[in-house]
Amino acid sequence: MTEKKKTTRKTKGGAKKNSSASTNTKSQTDATDRANLRLVERRRHPRFLLSREQFREIKTGKTFPVYDLSMNGLSIRSDEQYWPAGSLMSGVLNIHPESIEVTTRLLGYYGDRAALRLESVSTYARSVLEKALSPKRLGQSLHLVREHLPLADYWYHGVCNTDVLLRLNGEGKIAKAEVFFSNSYWSWTEHSDLMATGVCQSIGEKEREATLIAEEPVKLESVSLEMDGAVDPVKVRWAKGILESAPLEPLLKQDLLARFQ
Repeated sequence: MTEKKKTTRKTKGGAKKNSSASTNTKSQTDATDRANLRLVERRRHPRFLLSREQFREIKTGKTFPVYDLSMNGLSIRSDEQYWPAGSLMSGVLNIHPESIEVTTRLLGYYGDRAALRLESVSTYARSVLEKALSPKRLGQSLHLVREHLPLADYWYHGVCNTDVLLRLNGEGKIAKAEVFFSNSYWSWTEHSDLMATGVCQSIGEKEREATLIAEEPVKLESVSLEMDGAVDPVKVRWAKGILESAPLEPLLKQDLLARFQ
């Protein structure tokens, strides 16, 4: 089932002035208005239940699977609400092959997920996290998952819950491409010949419909996807970097990278 909610918000521009200089000012203001136009689309979107990363909470010693890892935070799978919202939690984040100590704050629960914001990270830990989440590493970690998917002809999965989904048209060319990475999203579709970007976060069990598509542990889940009103050039560069480093079939890779030209 697909649920969509769209809202838009536009900031006010500057007043129009009667001079040649004001023409440039108005043009700049219009550009700013377009950049600030925010299109929010929240919908249930398929993703896959695979994660290698773990978070071990120091006080209790409990270990949890990690999802939606980014430089700002992460979510963990938690079957119980062990801590009250707002709690500070110190833990060890295992992102293979490195482990780093971080301090997080619990923002809240949603289903079987707990959302954590990174509050305190050492300079060394931040450098490790930046390296772990670099486009090159994410791309090189991808491998083809040989599962029959109803949503894509090719599925590549990598570290930090990175996913590349490709659907082909009748001519064997890419009709739709999607990249999930570091709590972000990028896509391109043949129909519109346009890119889109957004922010994604896994949805807990109480809010998702887990559809078995193969033997355990591969299951479909849902992700809350908030689309950017304008294509984010930073996310585009990241997606391109991931695809450039990914071990994709040569013809697929050539077809994909042509979309960035």
